[in-house]
Amino acid sequence: MASPSYSSPCHRESRSPPMRLGVLGVGELTESLLVALARGSQREGRSRHDLEFHLSPRNDVRSHRLGWRFGAVRHVSNVAVCEASLCLLVGVRPDQLEPLASELREAQILKTDHHLMVTAAGVPLVDLQRWFAPARVVRVMTGLAVSEGQSALTLYPEDLLTRDLLSPAVKQVIAFEEESAFEASMLAVCINAWQMAQQQALLDWFQTVPGMSGPQARQLLMAQMRDALALMEAHPDTPPGELASRIGTPGTWTARGLEQLGGSEGAHRQWQNVLEQLRDELQEARPSKS
Repeated sequence: MASPSYSSPCHRESRSPPMRLGVLGVGELTESLLVALARGSQREGRSRHDLEFHLSPRNDVRSHRLGWRFGAVRHVSNVAVCEASLCLLVGVRPDQLEPLASELREAQILKTDHHLMVTAAGVPLVDLQRWFAPARVVRVMTGLAVSEGQSALTLYPEDLLTRDLLSPAVKQVIAFEEESAFEASMLAVCINAWQMAQQQALLDWFQTVPGMSGPQARQLLMAQMRDALALMEAHPDTPPGELASRIGTPGTWTARGLEQLGGSEGAHRQWQNVLEQLRDELQEARPSKS
């Protein structure tokens, strides 16, 4: 879906310092994204004073920490944040979105120039657009590891302003043409935690081997993860399964392991089953239309 051509004061503001970004809901995810955005912007040559964060009043610990690190401004209300910023990152929980929108509607603060980027699972864009009208609304998602600067950010629908504004925080921005694909992509954010839990299970096993210490096992596993990622990046047009088959040639220990992990009852299928179940639950969690 192509992003419509439009002129927004928010877009012009992002081109000239200081660029203001308002945050409604300063939770762990939004804090991590702001940290990444501040670092990324500085890498691109912007000074600390070129980027201003304007924060909603709740969560004193996080807002004061962001104030100390990046000079973030803490406001007395959500309405005050909207008055100070045209670009808004909305990080409240899904069940808090409609009450937040009601608060802003009652204040008649939202204008067509406001641009909202909502990080919430299970709430369709059509509902967000209705609740926060007349502001422009897009959906975005990333993971807590975004603060390390290597994450992806997913987006629906494609939006040049959001891409331009948030791309310094992440390694890549992936936009989807279908909302169902965006919803499913949120589950990819869960996978890094699953993979680390899987690595812990492997680490526990390797530490049972006589003569192998915990730090050695950790270094070994991290090296193998980097190797797998390097192969995938070096061969972007080759399916990962094909790369695995090339390594696990018939008769090798790798091939024997692949045989046991594959199949209808293997670990690979179990991962797919978990994704299917969670996608169904995500769709069922959508709020009913009013």
